[in-house]
Amino acid sequence: MTNGSIAKRYAKALFEEAKDQFVDQQVYEHLGVLYASMKSEPDLQMALINPRVTPEKKYTLLLLASGLDPEATTLYTRFLHLLIENRRENQLRLIIYVYRDLYREHHGIDRVVFETATPVDDKTVERLVQRIHSHTHRTVECERKVNPDLIGGFRLRIGDRRYDYSYKHQLEKIRESLGATFPRT
Repeated sequence: MTNGSIAKRYAKALFEEAKDQFVDQQVYEHLGVLYASMKSEPDLQMALINPRVTPEKKYTLLLLASGLDPEATTLYTRFLHLLIENRRENQLRLIIYVYRDLYREHHGIDRVVFETATPVDDKTVERLVQRIHSHTHRTVECERKVNPDLIGGFRLRIGDRRYDYSYKHQLEKIRESLGATFPRT
């Protein structure tokens, strides 16, 4: 069995159980906090796969990275215990990814990544979200990213669709068209 299918099984089982217990949103939020912690603190991922870190310490790290009290007892905390007990910590990122996708699909949420060269004010993002919502009639979850390499303009990813209106992309297109007209010598 591949690691991907193992992670999918864990994520699906967690999602189904969370849905049955009406805590799927709560689990979604905890996993979101955990994912952000893992993204901002690469040492957390290293600690999880380190065989010298005890299972108890891994569990405590995961709870704290999820924003939870180590004394909490919920479906989410039991799931973390199970994950560590079965030595599947290395699957956690993929499990989070799959769970969040299942949750979004079930609740009609489109994930949007809005990437700009400089930070954008809240009003602009709000207008973008409203415009996407008016076309899709789905809830929109927007993640902002700042990428100075874009020079200006923006990139937008809505689900699997990508739109690139960055100055960098426009310059690359101009360079390509000039390269076809004026071959390099």
